[in-house]
Amino acid sequence: MREVSISQLWGRAWDLFKVNWPLFMVLLVSLPSIIVILIPIYLLVPISVLLAYILPMPVLVRAGYLVARKGQLSSREVFRDLSSLLRIFVYELTLLLILWILLRMAHLGWWASDILVVADFIILFLSSFGWAAPYYVLSGRAGILSAIGQSFSLTWWNFSKVFVALLSFIGLLILGLLLLGLGLLMEVPILILGGMLLCGLWLLVVLPMGFIFLPLLYLALTGEEGASHA
Repeated sequence: MREVSISQLWGRAWDLFKVNWPLFMVLLVSLPSIIVILIPIYLLVPISVLLAYILPMPVLVRAGYLVARKGQLSSREVFRDLSSLLRIFVYELTLLLILWILLRMAHLGWWASDILVVADFIILFLSSFGWAAPYYVLSGRAGILSAIGQSFSLTWWNFSKVFVALLSFIGLLILGLLLLGLGLLMEVPILILGGMLLCGLWLLVVLPMGFIFLPLLYLALTGEEGASHA
């Protein structure tokens, strides 16, 4: 394990994002739009939204991982290994299925509402322990199910660093939503539009940085080789 601070990892993610921002802009904007357009949204709105999230995820995860490993990346390299994209897709579906089952089981009991909220929070919190599983799969170190177990182990033994790292990512995302919220509170059309634009621009920077930051964290904790810092 390499001793790297969270601020250093974000700084490295920013440097790598600046080199690869055109690729991430294309992936973030085009992939969800194409998926939603291809599905009859007036018939299958929930499925459209779910697929717009789940289908681009393997591409974005692989892109972030390859950027963290190599530095600069072309779109051709992202789609070169379709088998790895398929494995990440299966992982995302597996994780969502496990979450859905656990949440449904929690809601089947005759729990008080406050206890139910706590149970939901615990389930969602534990799901975050699987953050590194896609990178174990992409590195070839584990299969889908064993990758989840290894991710839990990695998180457990590095809990404080991982907790701060994930919290910093969530905090940056919330900051973007606050920009939107400030615009909505003003109730002035031009300020609402400005808040929406600022929020959108903020997320277009923070999201790809997050897809680079997480594999950088994984590489630092596992000691695998990453992109040169030059």
